[in-house]
Amino acid sequence: MTFEIFHQTTVNDLITYQADQHPNRAFLTLGDDHWTYMDVAEAATRLAGSLSTLNLERGDRIATILPNIPEFVITLFGAATANLIIVPVNVRRSQSEIVARLEKTQPRAIVTFSDPHNYDNLDHVEIVQNIQTLLPGLEHIITTEKDREGILSFEELCKAGAPPPDGIIPPEDPVAIIHTLGSSGEPRGATLTHGGLMHNAALIAEVMSCTEDDVFLGAVPFSNTFGLTGSVLACAVAGARLVCLPKYHPGEALSLIAQEKVSVHHGVPTMFAMELNYPDIDAKSISSLRTGIISGAPCPPELVNRVRKQMGFDLLTAYGLTEASPFVTITHLDDGPVTATQTVGRPLEGMEIKVIDPDGSPVHFGVIGELIVRGESVMRGYWEDAEASERVLDADGWLHTGDLAVIDPDGPVRIVGRKEDVIIRGGFKIYPGTVEMVLNDYPGVLEAAVVGVPDLIFGELSYACVVPQPETTITEQALLKHAAEHLAEYALPDRVIFFDALPRRGSGPVQKSYLRERVRIRGKSWKFGKNIDTDAIIPARHCNTSDPNELALHCMEDASPDFVHNIKRGDIIVADSNFGCGSSREVAPLTIKAAGISAVIAKSFARIFFRNAINIGLPILECTEAVDGIQEGDEVEVEPSLGIIRNLTRDEEYQSTPFPEFLQAIIDRGGLLAYVEERIQGNGD
Repeated sequence: MTFEIFHQTTVNDLITYQADQHPNRAFLTLGDDHWTYMDVAEAATRLAGSLSTLNLERGDRIATILPNIPEFVITLFGAATANLIIVPVNVRRSQSEIVARLEKTQPRAIVTFSDPHNYDNLDHVEIVQNIQTLLPGLEHIITTEKDREGILSFEELCKAGAPPPDGIIPPEDPVAIIHTLGSSGEPRGATLTHGGLMHNAALIAEVMSCTEDDVFLGAVPFSNTFGLTGSVLACAVAGARLVCLPKYHPGEALSLIAQEKVSVHHGVPTMFAMELNYPDIDAKSISSLRTGIISGAPCPPELVNRVRKQMGFDLLTAYGLTEASPFVTITHLDDGPVTATQTVGRPLEGMEIKVIDPDGSPVHFGVIGELIVRGESVMRGYWEDAEASERVLDADGWLHTGDLAVIDPDGPVRIVGRKEDVIIRGGFKIYPGTVEMVLNDYPGVLEAAVVGVPDLIFGELSYACVVPQPETTITEQALLKHAAEHLAEYALPDRVIFFDALPRRGSGPVQKSYLRERVRIRGKSWKFGKNIDTDAIIPARHCNTSDPNELALHCMEDASPDFVHNIKRGDIIVADSNFGCGSSREVAPLTIKAAGISAVIAKSFARIFFRNAINIGLPILECTEAVDGIQEGDEVEVEPSLGIIRNLTRDEEYQSTPFPEFLQAIIDRGGLLAYVEERIQGNGD
């Protein structure tokens, strides 16, 4: 079915059209409450009029901090009717994250709610009141609650009879600012237009062959472009019904699908994985499902296969980003099994794509490069951030996504990872997205992230950070055996580390920069206490070379004959009081670094690598209690800058002895050579 009438229109025209054509058709459902298209259109029109009486004018911003409830949808259409720009913020954001997203946009009004019982004891109205002084332009707080003193009532604003502002709204006007995190981790507001969002939504409804008989499940947050475009607007384009799910839970989602006869179900990979593993899932009860989109994160082919087979519907895989409103490519209902499960499909109509090399030249089919996009749905730029906009939007209108992709000769696209996340190990490029999809395919894995850490020999090593599903035990050996069946040998993770959860900012993507630092100095401990001094453990006795690869083979062999066989790159040495190394030579610290040791924890600093270990970047911490408490093989994590040692196996934390003042000065300046050079220059010599 085609929805070409909506390709070049506005968000407010969409609701007006559907209300005129189908006034009594159900649009929104929440529990036992229902709103027709006419109900929503009238409420949005009255809200637009009320906002104009509050002196909100064309181009002003109105923020929302709302879950997936009808008030969000009414605010979207009301703001569009008043030619305001909506700035949605996810309800899971902390107070500081909310401020970071609103400092540049400076909304004049915020629509929010209060439900502490269901939202981690957070009163969102109180949060907005707390930040009002930090947002000079914020004049009006509007709440969905009734009778909140000093706060405007959303319900009353939707009942007022003020006429909406006059004037034609062109499709090129901005209608939404939706934030995304850049590589720096700072939120940037993508400015999206009426025409861009509507074009994207109409094409998605067409690809899914939607009709007025469809029932959408509103599970993906409406505050991001996946939920806004793929659920709210695509549903309205089709004239279908949208079942709101304010707070996602797999059991609640499955129950609503069965109860409301949902036919279109979108979600991120984690949602579908949770539903597949839900104890009470019943394929017969969800047989109304027809199609839906999986997107928002790397999607393992096996997961798509399982959803299609076990949940019994044609799940489509899409690639998109906030800056493109969001969908760029998508699979189709008639695609073959390989295209449907192992690719993200072909570009949407009106979207151009290219894959380029680091010099900006297009690459051939089958070659990996950065994906760039151009088309009607691409943002105008980042709000009030010309510098960031220029970094991703070139003079010809191409949006540089930062995602690495390969285009198959017959057209489908495969996403292999992020440009800044590529790991170069021993000259081989490892694409974390590809490895993560393989790890996520393993039974019992809830989530996996792969990061690279510096290494003296290989340049970088790959660390797999894995979150098991609740009450599930996964071994490193079994996971690596599974990975070896699907990956080249060089792409296998050097280490697997298990976590309870991966670090995120709210509901955003994994903070890989933070995760990279956390795993950089984390490994099994190897304890040594033999009274060895001077040349006794210098590997040059057996290997007269400066080649780090050769030195590493003999490093510390006198201290432990099995050292080379047991130790893994990234492990930590725990040294007792009489342990000495390299007091008469400077090669020992280098050999231990070459072997892959990431830190040393000692009872007595004076006996450990005093000469140059710090200068080659090998952290050394002095802590008697830690040495006594750590057993060989314990998993240990070190934060050198804070002097903290954590024994993760025994759930114990230690504070190391501060370095002497002169030594701390050397560390702060990047090592002995940098320290000496600075001192010499400071003396004018």
